[in-house]
Amino acid sequence: MSDKEDASDQDGAPRATPTFDDILCAIGELGPWQKLLCCLVPLVGVMDGLNALAQVFFAGEADHWCRVASWEEANCTSTPSPDDWECLVEKRNASIPFNATTEAFDSCHMYDVRGVEFAVGFNASGSANLTIECPDGWVYDTSQYKTTITNEFDLVCDKKGAVSFLQSIFFAGFLVGSVVFGSLADLLGRKPTIYIASALLLLASIGNVFSPNVIVYMVMRFCIGAGVMGAFLAAYVLVTEYIGPSKRALVGVALQAFFAFGLTVLPLLAYSIRTWRLLQLVIALPTVLYFLLFFYMPESARWQMSKGRYKQAEKTLRKVAATNKKEFPEEMFSPDVIGAAKEESGGQQTVVGLFRTPNMCIKTLNLMFNWFVNNMVYYGLGLSTSDFGVDDYVAAAIAGFVEFPSIVYCVIALQYSGRRVNLSGTMVVGGIACVICAFLEMGVARTIIAMVGKFCISASFAIIYVVSGEIFPTPVRSAGMGLSSMAARISGIISPFMLELKSLWAPLPFVVFGVLSIAAGSLALLLPETKDKKLPETMEEGEAFGKPKCFGGSGINDESVALATDVDSPLGVSDNLFDKREHLTQNDSFWRSFEGLAEIYEDVWGSKITRLR
Repeated sequence: MSDKEDASDQDGAPRATPTFDDILCAIGELGPWQKLLCCLVPLVGVMDGLNALAQVFFAGEADHWCRVASWEEANCTSTPSPDDWECLVEKRNASIPFNATTEAFDSCHMYDVRGVEFAVGFNASGSANLTIECPDGWVYDTSQYKTTITNEFDLVCDKKGAVSFLQSIFFAGFLVGSVVFGSLADLLGRKPTIYIASALLLLASIGNVFSPNVIVYMVMRFCIGAGVMGAFLAAYVLVTEYIGPSKRALVGVALQAFFAFGLTVLPLLAYSIRTWRLLQLVIALPTVLYFLLFFYMPESARWQMSKGRYKQAEKTLRKVAATNKKEFPEEMFSPDVIGAAKEESGGQQTVVGLFRTPNMCIKTLNLMFNWFVNNMVYYGLGLSTSDFGVDDYVAAAIAGFVEFPSIVYCVIALQYSGRRVNLSGTMVVGGIACVICAFLEMGVARTIIAMVGKFCISASFAIIYVVSGEIFPTPVRSAGMGLSSMAARISGIISPFMLELKSLWAPLPFVVFGVLSIAAGSLALLLPETKDKKLPETMEEGEAFGKPKCFGGSGINDESVALATDVDSPLGVSDNLFDKREHLTQNDSFWRSFEGLAEIYEDVWGSKITRLR
């Protein structure tokens, strides 16, 4: 050990207690053992991406019109079968009103031709027949989607709103899953929680394949949402808890990239599999790999220590050290260190602390609003690919692919310019793109502008993670990130209904997305700049950080302890207690921005890790 790690400093001060990350640095931050463990990361990200927007294809919208039951067996002279597509079109033209304004056939009404025999050339529009709602169900255009929940359960016309409700139920599962499984991971451990959540995900996915009605489908989708979020949460926390601080960036960035990969692969699968039940089954099958992988995975040593299972944690960490060919740091795993860590872990405050002082309250509400808008616009754009005017599969694939450059952009931008200006800029530009998109005709131009908006919102989502973690003070950082995530999940539940506003005025959904995004981006300018600034470690410092001068503040709190580039844990505890950071070179600082981005992600999923200091 170095001189600064001796039992006391030269001035007689007691030795700082080492962090758990110090133990990881000693036994290997990302050695062979951790690399094997990281095999889980791609699967978790891909599964999340595959399930998040699957209903875009499960409930694909197609042309439909009223079925005339008495004409079902009637043949058309120009076609060999009454079920031939050309014959169905002839029957549609004969029985369905045509709207000259919209240049489309009515989807929900028909002429009352009951009792009238079908004949080629017959057209009910020339008679005095009244229009009625569809008494015999609908005929669906299956050229793009063979089977969907829309045409199986007749979720059209007066039941059309059920599609948005079902997507909201899925996002409600996200919310419940993050809360329930987040708490379960702290209570039972990361590994058992992964098994439980994965089992729920697999069983619900298979159950959904055999859904006999929309009610069962709704319940299964809720469980899928809860299961995928629970598995994602627990697996992500388990993996990142074993990775050292300087390598943690690789996990965070890779997870985002593989989530984007899942979004990109989904439309390719949907294009190849045009029946929603088979698509659901294919999406579900990779979940089986969870169980094969987890048989060889350990429990989190951090969690074991927090529960007093020191021998189990030590046994696992010794295996890590041996596999990585590192010497186990006996002095860092002593009863004294453990006792000190337990004593120091009790200083966390609740979310109420965020609202006790005016400046902290304003910043918290500002961040929550930005999270709320980010998530709403993100999923709103993701769910509206059918409104771009190009092939649904192409639009969805492009929307997923756009995630990759946005990840690269936000990391580079955070390094070379401020957080605040990037958050505000991406939100405002994304909002402007949404407003422009609202008034464009469906087609390539609308798709391009929509993808500009998607790029900006994806980037702002990554940036808001970092900004939030750097603004919330240490005692409430985990609580603040959890509260912000809660706001985001609530907006996810709302986002499908926002798309229904097009029934009032076609451009309205994108106008709302754009206006909200511009408003949130403008408010982001009121947040303090955190790049290369010291972070608040106490509630007092948090209140003073970025406090306006008109309120008696200095604008920026220069007295906080931890550098913004050193944020590294769910509780935001700085490693400066054990090892003072040297001045970062430009290259080191660049990679540190990856690290900060990845490590802040841990906060969002509510890991609530008790750190050893």
